[in-house]
Amino acid sequence: MIRSWYRLVAGGFAGALAVGSVSAQPSMANLHQLSGGSSSVLAQAKAINMKVSDLPASIKWATSQPVASPKAELALGKEAVSCVAKGGPVSPDPFGTSGVTGGVVVVDISSPTYSEKSATLTHLPSGSSEVVFLTTASKALADLVAVGRKSSPACLAAQLASDSALQGAGKGVKASASFMSAPRYGGGSGGIHIRFLESGGNLPAPLKIYDDEYFYVQGPAEVSLTFINLGSAFSSSSAASAISKVMARAKSEVGKS
Repeated sequence: MIRSWYRLVAGGFAGALAVGSVSAQPSMANLHQLSGGSSSVLAQAKAINMKVSDLPASIKWATSQPVASPKAELALGKEAVSCVAKGGPVSPDPFGTSGVTGGVVVVDISSPTYSEKSATLTHLPSGSSEVVFLTTASKALADLVAVGRKSSPACLAAQLASDSALQGAGKGVKASASFMSAPRYGGGSGGIHIRFLESGGNLPAPLKIYDDEYFYVQGPAEVSLTFINLGSAFSSSSAASAISKVMARAKSEVGKS
């Protein structure tokens, strides 16, 4: 859930930005691939995460593997968690926000990022996911409640804007967030959908980046899914189809525990 999109496209985008082309933005769920705890839980997390086959077959998808996050970005994640914690209890790594494993956080692992192969400049639209296992289902559900608090989207939007600026998005990056309806899956309260809109910086007005984040809980597993597009939201029907496949695997995998 730490954002890393600008880092992914920085090399190919440097020249394009100089002539006014648009830039892409970091996602909440494509940053890091951390492991901890038992190998069986790690295998479950990998099995649950988004696969390219979950996305529309009508689009040819390129695959980018997650990479380790610089310390400055990890620090921003911790700041976001501290902000969320002002509203009530939350784990050290709700849905991968901070990348901190250990203690109640058993595993935190991201899927690859899948982006439209023909979009060589923006790498958009894109989809990715992240799975975090906590020690108990009640702690995972508490994180879902925390993300759903009225004050939390502003904390995560601030993290998004700061991450983008840190990764080369330019000055004056702005990010806003609002709750949207979400398909109901998982053993939590049915899921949460937050839409982040990013503007400013190197992004020519009036273009905006649409970053749709979905949060679910299945037993001790926290599943977040990210769908990003430029100028308009990622197809809601395609996102819903991918979510249903990921959460079906989550139910199957957690049922083996």
